[in-house]
Amino acid sequence: MKSFLKAAGLSVAVLTTSMYASAADAAQKVGYVSTGAVMSQLAQKNNLNEKLRGEFKDRVAEIERLKEKLSEGVEKLKRNGELMSEDERVKLQRKLQSMESDYKLKVKALQEDQRKRGGQEESKLVKKLKTAVDQVAEQEGYDMVIDANAVLYANPSDDLSEKVINAVK
Repeated sequence: MKSFLKAAGLSVAVLTTSMYASAADAAQKVGYVSTGAVMSQLAQKNNLNEKLRGEFKDRVAEIERLKEKLSEGVEKLKRNGELMSEDERVKLQRKLQSMESDYKLKVKALQEDQRKRGGQEESKLVKKLKTAVDQVAEQEGYDMVIDANAVLYANPSDDLSEKVINAVK
C-alpha cells in the first residue's frame, strides 16, 4: 500500500510540473486582426468596385438596352395586340420570347462572370492581407495572429489591423 501511495504521489508531482510547463509555453505573444474591416478598407483603397464596374459596363449597358427593347415590345403587344392580324401577333410574341430568352441568358452570364471576377480580386486581396499579417507579426514579435471575430476579449494594444492596412502594398 505504501508503494502505491508513493507512486500516486510521484505521479501527481510529475503531472503538476508538466501543467506548469505547459502554462509557461502558452505565454506567447498573440495579436489579432479584424479581417472583415481590413478587407473592406483594402477593397476601397484599391477601388475594387469601380474597377469591376468599369470592366462590365459595356455588357451592363447592352443588357439594359435589351431590357428596354423587350419592354417596348411588350407594351406594343398590349396596345396593338387586338388590332394586329393573327400572324403579326404570333410573330411579335415569338420575337419577344426570343428576346426574353436572350435577355435572361445574358443576365445569367454577366452575373456569373461578375461573381468569378469578384472572387479573383478578393483572392488577390486575401493573399496581400496574409503577406501583410505575416510581415507585421514578424516585425512586432508576435507568435500568433488570429481573427478578431474569434476573440472574446483582448488588449487593444494587440490589435494589428491598422498596421496590417499600412503594410499592404
